[in-house]
Amino acid sequence: MYAPLQNRDDILRMFVDMIDHRQKILDRCISLPVAKLNDPVYPGTWGVLENLSHIAWAQMLMLGWIVRRPNAFPREEYPKPCPHDLDACRTALDEAMTATIALLKENPETVLMEKCVFGKALTEQTVGGIIYHMIEHEIAHRAFVYHKLAKVEGK
Repeated sequence: MYAPLQNRDDILRMFVDMIDHRQKILDRCISLPVAKLNDPVYPGTWGVLENLSHIAWAQMLMLGWIVRRPNAFPREEYPKPCPHDLDACRTALDEAMTATIALLKENPETVLMEKCVFGKALTEQTVGGIIYHMIEHEIAHRAFVYHKLAKVEGK
């Protein structure tokens, strides 16, 4: 089970930090040609745009599991990944964060302790646990993105 976050204000503060980092990354991407944004840097890994697309897709996927609680999220309803295009990634990231914040604000804080199932194994989680996973997932991918941006920028 993921760590079950229980405080909405703390989660919203973490989201502000995520939004800030997303903007810094997107600002750096603007000056780079598409070829560099798609450069995996290391063979067999993802480029910056594929990472950004994945971050947005994964946030919407995790949100889908939360919205369907306590039931499973049918695979045929999973979100489609956004194209590996900077504008599409920007929009998808904004929409995923907006939808997640709306869910938090539209529900009482006790929603964070509600039971969910998550993933292929249908492991029992809480809404706060899935949000914890959402945050840690993005932080991990963000580290790759910052590293790869530095490499393609020649730093």
